Amino acid sequence: MHNLFWAVLILFLIASLLRLDWVYYLVYVVGGVWVVSHWGVRRSFRKLDLRREMLHQAFLGEKIPVRLRLTNRAWLPMPWLLVEDRVPLDLKETDSYRSVLSVGSQAQLTHSYMLYAKKRGYYAVGPLTLTTGDLFGFAEATWQEEAPVNVTVYPEVLPLYKLGLPSRSPFGVLAARQRIFEDPNRMAGVRSYASGDSMRRIHWKASAHADSLLVKKFQPAIALNVTVVLDLNREAYPLNGAIGASEWAIVAAASVASYVVGQRQPIGLISNGLDSVTNQVTQAIPMRQGQGQLISILTALARIQLHEFGQKLSEWLPRRIADLEWGATLVVVAPEIDDKTLWTLHEAYRRGSNVVGLVVTPQPNFDRMRAQGEKLGVHLHRTVWEKDLHAV
Repeated sequence: MHNLFWAVLILFLIASLLRLDWVYYLVYVVGGVWVVSHWGVRRSFRKLDLRREMLHQAFLGEKIPVRLRLTNRAWLPMPWLLVEDRVPLDLKETDSYRSVLSVGSQAQLTHSYMLYAKKRGYYAVGPLTLTTGDLFGFAEATWQEEAPVNVTVYPEVLPLYKLGLPSRSPFGVLAARQRIFEDPNRMAGVRSYASGDSMRRIHWKASAHADSLLVKKFQPAIALNVTVVLDLNREAYPLNGAIGASEWAIVAAASVASYVVGQRQPIGLISNGLDSVTNQVTQAIPMRQGQGQLISILTALARIQLHEFGQKLSEWLPRRIADLEWGATLVVVAPEIDDKTLWTLHEAYRRGSNVVGLVVTPQPNFDRMRAQGEKLGVHLHRTVWEKDLHAV
């Protein structure tokens, strides 16, 4: 741009000294085109509207469609428009996200491309950059988004049987030996009416048939609150394959959470992992019900990473579960369960918790620990490694 300015100025001086009309004409034409080009390019950007349409959440392996809606409200067309988006490597489906478009006057254009969620995580897509100019190359302008768009890729969620757990899982609503609560969905027969029984429990058809008031009996059940404990202390994982084993532990925790929410039971999350966004230890998620709670847990698991925590599971877990209510289920997802951790879980069992341990690495002494755990009220399960899924 500056070179062109000096060239026009030199031509004007030559025309003034030599009195050449054609040089004056050339100066007027080039200078006029230069001024109009700058004015038109800047005006086009002021009259250009951009709207990005895309999902901000996805599961592992899904594709995320992105649509850019460009609207040119100016009377001048945009002969070329370079669209460039900054996409993280783990979301790229193609090598380049650069495209050259042409937008006519008073026209609307839609530009689409795909992102591929290849790895769980929390990613920043963008900022988007637009570059345009005139046909002569005299003027060029660039516009950039104010902030990138965040995309959360949730971890993979598997059915429990693919984790190597028994089909009769100890999570959710269970039949109880003690008649603390009764499940209205599990009718166990009828009995004679007694003073104080609710009118809602009278079985009217059976009463009419027996010619006496009969009341419905229900099977006893208890609603279990579930807390998932995820151990992501880097020192607890083997040196070889720590990343893969920790990713599998996150998949196991996400799968348990999905199952419990599917059973309409409350669930919470406790972990010593590092939040990649806040760069702090992941905040505990209190027990709640519903799909919103599942999304909160999956979001936390999408952002969580291995962490040099400095304390073993048996050291930091007791104070984190000290206020766990009686009758709750404690699901511990860890690379291994040693003697100290087993006794820590036994203390939780003595306080009234249903304790389940999921070991996500090939622990050599697992059979001995499982037999000892059965005596201490702790149910240990060997959850298979990802490469062994086909053998389940």
